[in-house]
Amino acid sequence: MAAYSYIAVSSSGNKIEGKREAATRDEIVEYLTRQNMTIITIKEDLAVGLKNLLNIEIGGMPLSERVLISKQLSTMISAGIPIIQAIEILKQQAEKESVRKKFEEIYRIIESGSPLSKAFQKVGGFFSDVQINLIAAGEKSGNLNEMLIKVAEDMEKGKNLKGKIVGAMIYPIIIFFVLIAVVAVMILFMIPQVKELYLSLGETELPGVTNFLVVLGETIGKPSTLFILIGSIAAIVFLYKSFTQKKENKIVVARIKLKIPIFGNLSMKIQLTEFCRLLSMLIKSGIPIVEALEIVSRALSNKLFSEIVSNSRNDITKGASLSLALAKNNDKAAFPLILIKMIATGEESGKMDVVMDDMAKYYEAEVEQITGNLTKLLEPIILLIVGGLVAFMAVAIYLPIYNVANIF
Repeated sequence: MAAYSYIAVSSSGNKIEGKREAATRDEIVEYLTRQNMTIITIKEDLAVGLKNLLNIEIGGMPLSERVLISKQLSTMISAGIPIIQAIEILKQQAEKESVRKKFEEIYRIIESGSPLSKAFQKVGGFFSDVQINLIAAGEKSGNLNEMLIKVAEDMEKGKNLKGKIVGAMIYPIIIFFVLIAVVAVMILFMIPQVKELYLSLGETELPGVTNFLVVLGETIGKPSTLFILIGSIAAIVFLYKSFTQKKENKIVVARIKLKIPIFGNLSMKIQLTEFCRLLSMLIKSGIPIVEALEIVSRALSNKLFSEIVSNSRNDITKGASLSLALAKNNDKAAFPLILIKMIATGEESGKMDVVMDDMAKYYEAEVEQITGNLTKLLEPIILLIVGGLVAFMAVAIYLPIYNVANIF
């Protein structure tokens, strides 16, 4: 999270200056736009004092800590403890200075008359937009403690889903890095020895394959190569960031990601799971469909899905149903026909929340199946790569020896 300073003009014409933490500048723009403010300037605050630097949370607040905070708040509210007193208790038991400061800020905001959801939204770092809207819905309906439990369950479901994906990727990643390490050792240490042996026997010219690895090893061994590699990576990252600044380019990248073999299908199923799960929760909480779709569109990580949901929301404001709006805006058939048909059934029966919850479970089961079989799907590819590299290295090492011994 970075700190941003902004100057904006409110709808009443007042000039407002403030600071807010966010992951990107775009989040600040979205926040100020939702507040009906006209933006004048937004600047990232790069001046970080030593004291603040020591309190920076690497990777943000742990998920387990946020789940615990949500459950503790729910328990205290159920027991009849006032919200402001509950926040004071959480502040006192916080171990990290950075978390204590956040609770102090939340306490001041609530003390000034703002609801809990607004306080969490202003401070940031605790809950996502979806979760904050669930808390706001709980405040309106008088079921804040139940909503806080739902928020905790939502975070745990998200954690479990990510855990399954990471777990499935561990084996291929380990194989990949071990392979790189073995090849690097052979190129840097074994191939030069083969070269020296070959030349000591009176031969002047290495076989092409061996010579290629010798040149590669010498190039890798140069200090300048490291700087070139770092510079190249930095340039690629910069170009990628620059390219994806525009919304249409983000959508192009999102389409490409969905076409990647194996992983594209997995990414699509994850987006469908998140769409169904989040929309079901928001509708159950009593949030209007138009507002719920706006929240979901911001929560989806794939820009193509986000754009389809956002455009569908705009069509619904003009009187269209969700199923028809999705069918109209369904770019490259990102949303399967079966899901659109099920949404239409939910709209006709008035049980949209139930249908979306069932579809979320259906797609979650598909994600589990894909992640469970991911290692099996990748094994043939891994074997081909490993086999090819082993054969190539064997030829490069033994071909000079065979030549010297006049085997050929």
